[in-house]
Amino acid sequence: MFSNDNLILQMQGIVKEFSGTRVLDKVDFDVRRGEVHSLIGENGAGKSTLMNVLAGRFNDYLGRVTLDGNQVRITNPRQARNMGIAIIYQELSVLANFTVAENIMFGDEKTGRWTRKLDRAFINAGAREIIDYLGFDLDPERKVARLSKARQCLVEIAGAVRRKVKLLVFDEPTAALGSEDVEKLFKVIKDLRGRGLAIVYISHRLAELPIIADRVTVLRDGRKMGTKNISECQISDLTRMMLGHDLAQVFPEKTNRPGRVILKVDGLSRPGVFENISFELHEGEILGIAGLIGSGRTEITRAIFGADKACGTVVFQGSPIVDRSPYLCRALGIGMVPENRKQQGSITGRTVSENLNVSILDRLSGVLGFQSSRRLTSQAKLMIEQMKIDPPLPALDIENLSGGNQQKVIVGRWLAAESKVIIFDEPTQGIDVGTKSQMYRLIMDLACQGRAIILISSELIEITKLADRILVIRDGRLVREMQGADVDEDSLFAECMRKDNSQ
Repeated sequence: MFSNDNLILQMQGIVKEFSGTRVLDKVDFDVRRGEVHSLIGENGAGKSTLMNVLAGRFNDYLGRVTLDGNQVRITNPRQARNMGIAIIYQELSVLANFTVAENIMFGDEKTGRWTRKLDRAFINAGAREIIDYLGFDLDPERKVARLSKARQCLVEIAGAVRRKVKLLVFDEPTAALGSEDVEKLFKVIKDLRGRGLAIVYISHRLAELPIIADRVTVLRDGRKMGTKNISECQISDLTRMMLGHDLAQVFPEKTNRPGRVILKVDGLSRPGVFENISFELHEGEILGIAGLIGSGRTEITRAIFGADKACGTVVFQGSPIVDRSPYLCRALGIGMVPENRKQQGSITGRTVSENLNVSILDRLSGVLGFQSSRRLTSQAKLMIEQMKIDPPLPALDIENLSGGNQQKVIVGRWLAAESKVIIFDEPTQGIDVGTKSQMYRLIMDLACQGRAIILISSELIEITKLADRILVIRDGRLVREMQGADVDEDSLFAECMRKDNSQ
C-alpha cells in the first residue's frame, strides 16, 4: 500500500541516555505520507522519549534523522515546529482564556495600521479559513475554556495544520475522552491521513489500533521489538511483543463462585446511543462488557449508575431503582470507577484522605453532624493499608500520586462504602503492569467476597481472563453473550468487529 518513496520521516539508530541509563537503544522508526503509524509499549518503554527527540526537546541524542529526504539535526522545539512537526500531547497546550481564533493564529497576529490593537477581523478570518478547510464545527470567537476536551484537541490540530504541519504526533489522545468524542477524533485523524499527512499515534488501547492505524511499531525497555502491518497481526501478538511474555501470566486463578441475582437490567434504552439492553448480574460474578470505542458500553453503565438518564428498568436486590442518580445508587450499594479518573473519579485539589472518605462522610460524622479529623484520618489509613497506596500519606494531594495509586484511591472509596455492585470502566488504563496485576487480584478478591462486578476494558485479554460471562455490544445493541472460559482475546475482538448484528 505504501512505498519507501512516501517516507517523510526516518529515524535510525536513535540513542538517548539519562544520567548514564540508556532509555533508547538504537531505535529505528519511520513514517510515510498518508499513513497512521502507531507506536506502542508499556510505561517506560521509550515512546515519549523517542517523540521528544523528534520534537527537539533533547539535543544530546545519537543517531540519524531524515525528514523529507534531508538529514536534519533537531535541537529545539521551535526548529521542530518550523520543520512541520507537531505533537498533540495528552495534556493539551491550548490557551484556555483565549478564543479559538487566537489559539489557532497564535504567533501570526496582526495589529491595526495606526494602533497596536489586534486586528480581530484578520485573526477570525484566518482561523475560519482553517476551520472550514478541516470541516471542524468550531466558533472562532468562543473562549477555549468553554469547550470540551475533544474540541480543545481540534483547536490544537487546527493550529498545527495552519503552520503547514507535515508530521502530526498524537500522544495518548483518547485517554481523557469519552467514547463519542473518540469517534469524532478518529474521523478527524482519518481525514488528515486522507489529506496526505503523516501521523504517529501513541496509545495503550490496543483494540483501537485496527480501527485507526496502518502499521504498528512496538518498543520494550528502550528497544524496538518490531514493526508490523496492522492487518497482519493479532492483539495477542502485540501484547507479547510489548511485555516479552504472555499477559495471561499476571492474572490470578479464577476462584469466585457466582450466586443469586443481585441486579437486573430490563429494556434499558437511550435513543441514538443504545437500545433494549437487558441482562442479569449475580453476586460474586464478574460480568465483562466488550465492544469497540463508540459501541455504547460506557454509556450503558453510566445509565445504570444514574449518571445519564435512560428509559428502562434497573432492579437492585429485587426492588426497582426509581429516579436513578449517582447519589441514590451509592446509598443503595452500587459504586462506579469511571473511565476518566482525573475528570470524573478523583477530586482534584483534595487530599488522599478526602478522596477516600467522600462516599462515607455521613458514617464518619458525629451525632451532631460534625466531622472528626481523627476519625477521617484513621479510616483513610485503614484503606491506604488495604489498597497498598504508595506513598501511604493521607494528607498528600491526590495529584501527587501516580496514575495507578490514584486508581487505587478511587477503588478504595467504594470498598469503604461497602458497595455490593462495583462497575469498573477501564480500571487499568495508563498504569504499569505491576499495578495492573494488583488490580486484577483485587477484582477477583472482591468477586470471591460475593460482590458483583461489571468490567469494561479495551484490553480484551482482561475481560477474557477475568469475566465469567461477556456481553458483546455493537452499535448500541447487545448482540451476543459469551462464556468467559470459552473465549480468547482474538476471537472476542473478531466478534466486536463483526459488521452484522446476527447472533
